[in-house]
Amino acid sequence: MRFLTVIAKNVLNRPVRSGLTAVGLSIAIAAMTILVGISWNFERSFLAIYRSKQIDLIVVRAGSSNQLSSSLDEPLADRLRQIEGVADVAPSLVDTVAFEEKNLASVLVNGWVAGSLLFRGIRVLEGRSLQPEDDRAAMLGRVLALNIGKQAGDRLEVAGETFAVVGTFESQSLFESGSMIIPLRTLQKMMGREGQVTGFVITARASDRNSLDALRRRIEAAIPGAAATPARDYVVGDTQIRLAKAMAWTTAAVAFLLGAVGMLNTMLMAIFERTREIGLLRAVGWRRRRVLAMVLGEALAIALAGTILGDVLAVVGIRALTLSPTARGFIEPNLPLEVLLIALVMGVGLSLLGGLYPAARAAALDPTEALRYE
Repeated sequence: MRFLTVIAKNVLNRPVRSGLTAVGLSIAIAAMTILVGISWNFERSFLAIYRSKQIDLIVVRAGSSNQLSSSLDEPLADRLRQIEGVADVAPSLVDTVAFEEKNLASVLVNGWVAGSLLFRGIRVLEGRSLQPEDDRAAMLGRVLALNIGKQAGDRLEVAGETFAVVGTFESQSLFESGSMIIPLRTLQKMMGREGQVTGFVITARASDRNSLDALRRRIEAAIPGAAATPARDYVVGDTQIRLAKAMAWTTAAVAFLLGAVGMLNTMLMAIFERTREIGLLRAVGWRRRRVLAMVLGEALAIALAGTILGDVLAVVGIRALTLSPTARGFIEPNLPLEVLLIALVMGVGLSLLGGLYPAARAAALDPTEALRYE
């Protein structure tokens, strides 16, 4: 207990320097935690879409970086249904529109066939679902309806076309809850892509890995130019998600490096200022490993304070982001526990990386020389 007291007093004896170091670390950790958390939630939200609909395979144009850039003939759905192992198929056309008056720059529009498997996992909150006879009808996700102030029975202008809002819905995916659904034929006409879709979703009769691999090969052999990918692999390989994750981890690496340099500077200054004190401790019998543990303990205390503050800032920051109309519907307001644990590991790593050299330097001080230090 006395040893821990010594560590605490040494940290608190330099309140300004220790505080500034902890604050600097907290900002770096908060930035890393928010970006990594957003990228993780983004991936999980897409996975939730496919899991809720029990989708096993995604079929898009081979070489497409994402579904928005894909283009396939809609009649291919009939050929897909005839392939052994396919239980159900649904075509999908995806595009984005803007509601500039609401500061919404990129809202996802799904063109679906009424009653298709894509409506699985969709819970109607108000009004009704799409019907086969619908034309200028739209269903709004709960988040989108909130953002644009619309409800069932209202009229909505979409890309110069007037739609009747027939219902609102909620999905297990926040991303899907921020989108809208209109009839496939209607979206095809709006986009000038009659007879075209951006992809197909498939439910397989057997969903084990070997069966899916065999089905994927049969689909790609039967439809040249198409790529069939398991839902999870498709999400993980999506260009936007990979870019978001790369940016997040790059930021984390930079933050880790800057935090380590800040910790190194703080601890080195502390060692230089306390050279005589450390020499006295060595003279009265403190062993090298005890001095080493003391300095590392001080670094760990500062890093943990910065980590805790950083996690708090990250939680507050990501909730603040969700208040923005442009981010609402795309960003989950909660951070995954795994990301918070990564931040904790990062804080401990910073204390070791930034404090190890100063600790080793302090432990290596010769008591006689240290006591003569001015």
